[in-house]
Amino acid sequence: MNDVEIKYFNSETSLSHISNDCQQACPLTNTSSMAFPRLHIEKFDENGKFQSFYVNRFSEHLTKYHVDIDHPHKHDFYITILFTHGRGRHDIDFNSYTIEPGSIFFLQPEQVHYWEFDEEPEGWIFFHSADFYKLYSPQMELKHWPFFNGTDANPMLKTTNFAELTPHFKAMFHEYRSPQTYTFLKIAALVQLIYSDLARLFVVQNSPAEAENSLYQHHFTRFEELLETHFVTQKQASFYASELGMTTKHLHRICDETTGKSTSQLIADRIILEAKRKLADPSLSLSQVAEQLGYDNYPYFHLFFKKHCGETPKNFRRKF
Repeated sequence: MNDVEIKYFNSETSLSHISNDCQQACPLTNTSSMAFPRLHIEKFDENGKFQSFYVNRFSEHLTKYHVDIDHPHKHDFYITILFTHGRGRHDIDFNSYTIEPGSIFFLQPEQVHYWEFDEEPEGWIFFHSADFYKLYSPQMELKHWPFFNGTDANPMLKTTNFAELTPHFKAMFHEYRSPQTYTFLKIAALVQLIYSDLARLFVVQNSPAEAENSLYQHHFTRFEELLETHFVTQKQASFYASELGMTTKHLHRICDETTGKSTSQLIADRIILEAKRKLADPSLSLSQVAEQLGYDNYPYFHLFFKKHCGETPKNFRRKF
């Protein structure tokens, strides 16, 4: 048992009872469909030239692709949305955010999201593949933008000055609809311009410690890269500290000053996020979800999930 799990393994619940409950109540369903459709960016290629980039007015995008986005889904690309009108709710990775004029959202690949609108929305949406960005904007990696800096990054901003941003979106839209010489380069430049403006706003609203300590930010980025690669098999803070060539205590200090969370909590958060994504898939039994997350014994996963979410995996699945 690893150090993230072991300190939560103090419960009056019988392990055998949990195990039996899982086996009896969670048989495999007959469906083979995944819980969340995964949309590919090529699907949105409207003119046969932009297989890795897309931009549109939000209302037009919603009208054209509503059949694909009126239920939880995920993507293989990066998305930025600016709302200028409308109200509603945006669920991202099982957290709800308010949609209103001036709301800005950022989505990374594999994040699960869903829209609900109370008033007709309008605004701008653009997205691109990782390869498009790397090709035309090599001077700044995507992960270095604060809103794309790991799964723990805040996916939302709010501004009252969205009118200052709309000209950049309109220019991007014009280039996209009427391609000319150097169109790709101009679009990439506009992406950088928009990201730069939004990153400034992001730093002001979130006051991240990494804006004040570039060395800590460098180490934290490396930690998140390692976590994304190894969280299924490595759940101990000591592993990541060793890989980074530092003590566990120093890594904890970096995580705490950067996010306000301990290393163990960040590891647990990543596991829980993936657990929720998998629990929403009806083709997986609870024990299979646990196994895919590196838990050979379902009861340990049950207790771990309940500790961090306040409910059992079974109850989360039923509620979802």
